[in-house]
Amino acid sequence: MDRFYKIVAIRLNFLSAVGNLIPEAHVSATPQQLYEQTLVLRSQIGDETAFRELLELHGSPLLRYTRKMMESSPAQVEDLAQEIWVAIYRGLPGLRDAGKFRPWAFRIARDRIYREYRERKIVMQPLVEDESVEFPESCEETMNTEVLHQGLALIVPEQREVLVLRFFEEMSYEEIARVTGCALGTVRSRIHYAKQALKMALDRRLP
Repeated sequence: MDRFYKIVAIRLNFLSAVGNLIPEAHVSATPQQLYEQTLVLRSQIGDETAFRELLELHGSPLLRYTRKMMESSPAQVEDLAQEIWVAIYRGLPGLRDAGKFRPWAFRIARDRIYREYRERKIVMQPLVEDESVEFPESCEETMNTEVLHQGLALIVPEQREVLVLRFFEEMSYEEIARVTGCALGTVRSRIHYAKQALKMALDRRLP
């Protein structure tokens, strides 16, 4: 435990020294977010109890994301989820910003899922997206979750994932950009076109 407090003290001293570089999100972090960051720091120094608590907090969302992205192969979801958490555990010491654990963990899940696509030789269709058009986050309409459940399997993975991250996991555009590795403009346009693709796919199913 002494080692933990020493590491926390070192990190806090460093943050104080470069306080002007700390993003606003960290300054305004909620008590729950600060607690989760503490869990991450404890997990990084080998606290298995803290890691189990992280698994309890984020296990269901990551499993839901994996299920939505692997709807054509539901039997593999549990095994993939286990592999993802093993990768998270192994990669955790290298995470430099405890406040970015959630998008970082989802990025690991995404990388494993897309590797599965490649191994299965699933062809990824190129997307046509106009990033020059502005789609403000504040103007975004909500989506009916029942509609999402019905149509997600009908659209391509790149579009499916942004809808899952946005409307099921309630991630910000910045978090989605971190998960997908896309620019913010790409995230905005992809959500817009994904909603259009979803509507068209559902319309085609109507008698």
